[in-house]
Amino acid sequence: MSAIDHEGNAASVTTSSGEGSTYIIPGTGIMMNNMLGEADLHPQGFHQWQENVRISSMMAPTMILNHHQPEIVLGSGGANRIRTAILQVLSNLIDFGLSVESAVRSPRVHWEEDVFNLEPGFESGLLDQTQFPFNGQLELWQQQNMFFGGVHAVTRSAAGVFAGAGDLRRWGAVGVTEQE
Repeated sequence: MSAIDHEGNAASVTTSSGEGSTYIIPGTGIMMNNMLGEADLHPQGFHQWQENVRISSMMAPTMILNHHQPEIVLGSGGANRIRTAILQVLSNLIDFGLSVESAVRSPRVHWEEDVFNLEPGFESGLLDQTQFPFNGQLELWQQQNMFFGGVHAVTRSAAGVFAGAGDLRRWGAVGVTEQE
């Protein structure tokens, strides 16, 4: 969830259950995560975690400021695809000037363990391995998929105009309340 109010207060929440611990906190319905099962957080291998050292996380709620005020607030679910999902939406907003809705809905890529995952919607030239040579596997997805994250984003222009997008890959939604 990401939010900005008319006073410029902003928050973004990104959640992940990692591999899932199967333990539910009594009375809450909240499952504890298990980041010990996330390979990208443990490059030295599982069971190599140093006790009493906080494990890093791939969760990355993100805020972009303009003149010390939140202008873009976003986050995503998606395990180790969180970072690539957020980066691609930010690039769509900042580098390509897309609307927040178009930025979130645009096709995405993700490269991991020598597999280049590609959602439909990119130019066919990108698929030519002579133009983009690598020794890995090319995975062409037939439709957008929750594998590529679920970015939720809200923007507030310098003029105070709000816009938001919830990623349809993960049944996202947008809500607006009027200022009282």
